[in-house]
Amino acid sequence: MTNVTFIGLGRMGLGMADRLLAAGHSLRIYNRTASRAASLVEQGATLCSSPKEAAQGAELIIAMVADDAASRDVWLGAEGVFSATPAAGTLVIECSTLSHDWVLELAAEAQRRSLSYID
Repeated sequence: MTNVTFIGLGRMGLGMADRLLAAGHSLRIYNRTASRAASLVEQGATLCSSPKEAAQGAELIIAMVADDAASRDVWLGAEGVFSATPAAGTLVIECSTLSHDWVLELAAEAQRRSLSYID
């Protein structure tokens, strides 16, 4: 079992997070609208109050959010994933549809932090 964080429970994110939970992974989740997480919490996921909280102790962090601004906030915001200081080598995956410039900036930031990054 892997400690997984999933951020963003829209149409696609909710289904992806559900599959991770069904596969037996320990799942910590964050969504701006907490009520979207109810079905996952009923199945054993832990709802967190911020991306920072969700990312603590994660081996894998996945984000699936609406746009560049939302992505920037969940990764670099005051309560973002990177403020949790993920361990070197943690795999971070950005699944959102984002601008090329932001993806390059995010990839560079992940590399500076010695994280494994996939978009």
